Amino acid sequence: MRGRWLLAPTVLMTSFAFVSAYSQQQKPLVDTVSARLASAKNVLVTRARGSNIPYDVIKSTLDGWGRFTIVESLDQADLVVQVATTGDNSLSVSSSSKNLASDDDRSTRTSKDFSASDITMTVYDAKSKRVLWIASETAKFAVKEKARENNLVEAAERLTSKFHDRLEPPPQKNTN
Repeated sequence: MRGRWLLAPTVLMTSFAFVSAYSQQQKPLVDTVSARLASAKNVLVTRARGSNIPYDVIKSTLDGWGRFTIVESLDQADLVVQVATTGDNSLSVSSSSKNLASDDDRSTRTSKDFSASDITMTVYDAKSKRVLWIASETAKFAVKEKARENNLVEAAERLTSKFHDRLEPPPQKNTN
């Protein structure tokens, strides 16, 4: 019975030693994320949902950056960049008309739904599926289709600029 009392403190002290050594070996999460993003060479760009416009802009911008090689399959990729677009803040416009010149009860109604779009860019490790970076931008509201498309392009460009600045921060300005 006496041996059991001596064994318990020894096991406890050994456990603390292992935990202490293990925690000293662990790198901070931020360092491992930064290292993983910095070491990546091959990127798969996917569209989860929504418009093709932000997907095309982000894919072509990453390709033009020269830091990454765009690949077409998951097994070739170091990182996966997932682009998703949703529409929110809906505004519905409708009109109706009735022929007042006749006693006819026919009426016509037209409606169109306009909505602002949120674009989300998620970057995750292709092997572990761990999210390494995520950001969203809202495209400005526009009634005309061409203006909506331009706003989607601008929002997608802002997202890729944020990602670029995360990997390659702009130089600090001197205040002297």
